[in-house]
Amino acid sequence: MSDKSTPFISIYIPTKNRFTLLQRAVQSCLAQSYQSFEIIVVDDGSTPEVQLQLQQFAQQTPKMKLLVNAVSVGAGAARNQAIAIAEGEFITGLDDDDEFTAERLQEFVANWTGADSFLSTGYQFYTGPAQMLRSARKAMTITADDLLMVNLVGNQVFTKTSYLRHIGGFDPQLVACQDYDVWIRLTQSFGAGRRLANFSYIVHQEHELERISNPERRLTGHQQLIDKHRLLWTAAQLRSQQFYRQLQSGQPLSFALVPLALWRNLKVLLKVALVQWYQKKRFSSR
Repeated sequence: MSDKSTPFISIYIPTKNRFTLLQRAVQSCLAQSYQSFEIIVVDDGSTPEVQLQLQQFAQQTPKMKLLVNAVSVGAGAARNQAIAIAEGEFITGLDDDDEFTAERLQEFVANWTGADSFLSTGYQFYTGPAQMLRSARKAMTITADDLLMVNLVGNQVFTKTSYLRHIGGFDPQLVACQDYDVWIRLTQSFGAGRRLANFSYIVHQEHELERISNPERRLTGHQQLIDKHRLLWTAAQLRSQQFYRQLQSGQPLSFALVPLALWRNLKVLLKVALVQWYQKKRFSSR
């Protein structure tokens, strides 16, 4: 199925009742310059009408496998279902309302050396027509201590399928921050990861449909994450996490909570906060 020069990659996409957005996500995979991959779509309890659309779409779409849950099990458990059947040596994820740029997989394969637990990239955030923000671009090594300070990864990585299986995949007990939890556990088990200096993942925030994790769930999941790894955090890292909670909740920001180590990524956090504030203001006015 693959060799060392063209390793096979599995792409997992959980979805629920967002067929039109999912089509865009899948098309961005099919448009990749690197073509040695499979797409595993996990429908997590969509309506019968949407499930029928998905089944017809899967029959017409090369490289796509479809798993269907009659009852929703949650995004984390749905991802684990995809990981369990993945045939790729490597694996990466995509949210159903986002998309890849055409060179994303090729760049991951070209930059994989075997020395990293994962690779990640910067992000392009689309908030509306001709409205775009970008996250941090600088290439960097991301250690476990870095991740305990702040999530420098975002929500997707490229890694070995065996690595995800070794750590048990995503924790479905967390209502949010499941991805952040996985990045922490990957670095604990397999060492530092690495961010590449590009923006090959596009986050769409211009639509009014609920994203996989809403702000209230993110705060609850974040507290669960803190509790789960309570023996790992230093005082400075906990202050950094509290600053993140202020960004998410809309509380007045206390920059006294920001340790020196966080300043290098403060610009990114504030950009994300600006996007979220804009979306909340825009949609609440309709």
